[in-house]
Amino acid sequence: VPSGQSLASTGEKLFEDLACHTCHREDAQGRGPVLDEVFGNPVLLADGRKVIADENYLRESILNPQAKIVAGYEAPVLMPTFQGQVSEEQLLQLIQYIKSLGAPAEGEEDPAVPATRNPS
Repeated sequence: VPSGQSLASTGEKLFEDLACHTCHREDAQGRGPVLDEVFGNPVLLADGRKVIADENYLRESILNPQAKIVAGYEAPVLMPTFQGQVSEEQLLQLIQYIKSLGAPAEGEEDPAVPATRNPS
């Protein structure tokens, strides 16, 4: 990672270089699941199971997209495998970038977390 760049920002460039953004964004006409706020949340799979989108799920989905297909994206699965196409470091960069999608910017409140009130 070049000095001064975070894993997430390097991952963002890689996400664009690998053309992931052509399917995984809101205006991609349903070609792939939107990844904003996916990390840490449940994902409904085509077989009816629910899984949590943790780092292992993201890793597996990048390396073997056929393993756990998201409901609504069954056939044909358009995503290519990136097994052997990305290094471990690049994989970590992509995962970090996906984790950052939809996360509040530093210094911002997370709207999903209610503010705590001091009991009087």
